[in-house]
Amino acid sequence: MKKLILIASCVSLAACSQSDAPAEADKEMMAAETTTEDTLEGTYEATGADGVSSVTTVDAEGNYTVSVDGAEVEAGTVVETATQTCFNAAEEGSAPKCWTDGEPAEDGSWVATSDDGETMTIKKRAEKAVAE
Repeated sequence: MKKLILIASCVSLAACSQSDAPAEADKEMMAAETTTEDTLEGTYEATGADGVSSVTTVDAEGNYTVSVDGAEVEAGTVVETATQTCFNAAEEGSAPKCWTDGEPAEDGSWVATSDDGETMTIKKRAEKAVAE
């Protein structure tokens, strides 16, 4: 889950600087490497090295949205491989962006690092109990 949040946050902050579209083989490889043991579902807060914060929400089907200051800036799908979490924005021509999670800190946060060296501090929000 940590990887998912981190990756989604980074993807949202990097949405304006995405590069060439990935090959279909890359997308298929990402899907094949997805693990099903853990779920990424939840809401994550991410802060980039530049101090910009975002919120990433992932649903049970692996769809994500990234919001900055309450406005949605990106949406797409996310997969977790054995070593990384990869976000694939729905925007046509966008390439997947993959992140590797660091060790969790005492407060439950962790630092995620993208393949191009970008870092973000990620923390999963506590789930709120639903009143019955």
